Amino acid sequence: MRKNGWLLLAGAALTAWGLTACAGTGGETSAAPASGGTPRTTASTTAAPQPPLSAQTLKAVALTEDDVPGNLGVSADERHPADTGSTFPPASDAACQKLLDALAAHGATAVVDQVFNWKGSVWAGGGTLASYEGTAAEKAFGQVRTSLTTCSDFTGFGFTGKHTEHVAREKIPRLGDESIALRFTVALKQPAGLRSGKRVSIRSEQNVLVRVGNVTALFTMLNMDRDDHFPLALIRKELARIAKAQQP
Repeated sequence: MRKNGWLLLAGAALTAWGLTACAGTGGETSAAPASGGTPRTTASTTAAPQPPLSAQTLKAVALTEDDVPGNLGVSADERHPADTGSTFPPASDAACQKLLDALAAHGATAVVDQVFNWKGSVWAGGGTLASYEGTAAEKAFGQVRTSLTTCSDFTGFGFTGKHTEHVAREKIPRLGDESIALRFTVALKQPAGLRSGKRVSIRSEQNVLVRVGNVTALFTMLNMDRDDHFPLALIRKELARIAKAQQP
């Protein structure tokens, strides 16, 4: 899960590493079929937009501990307007910053952030549910797609200082009205005292962004030296709840 383009995954390992990075998502389902398919023409894309879901409703449809087998805790917290600021400088590439802002659900009417503490993993997963007025969700999704045409590498800033992120699309099945998957990777030199202190590891973060009507859902998985994927079964369960919540 990212906020204002900065990773907010909560976990002991993240605290120890001090890892905070710019956001991303990938493999799209609109202009590039090879990266995830094409957008569906559904009632939610052709009918008049429904009123945006409230934060209370987003929390009600959010995944819970009962939905996630063998978890060590799942949270769902409303994001308040005061929590949207960032003290870090923007990304070095303007298109990448627009991508990060869209993924962080800037401009949404209501936002709920989630943290998934997976059993057997020191890396937490993340999620963000965001509802928008009118067609703003489609515009936010379009901003991600447009930014990806030029954004591939950028310099970001976090608690550990400056670093470079690489953005690459990933293939995913067709999900919701539109879906896109991205993987952000960062080469990190391990701190002294952890193994040799010279070994370079790759922080790999998958982001899957899906739009259902005027709601976007972002799912994030993070690991070191391994490409993890957010469970598709959980994504589909979440999307079904969002679609049901938007029914007139």
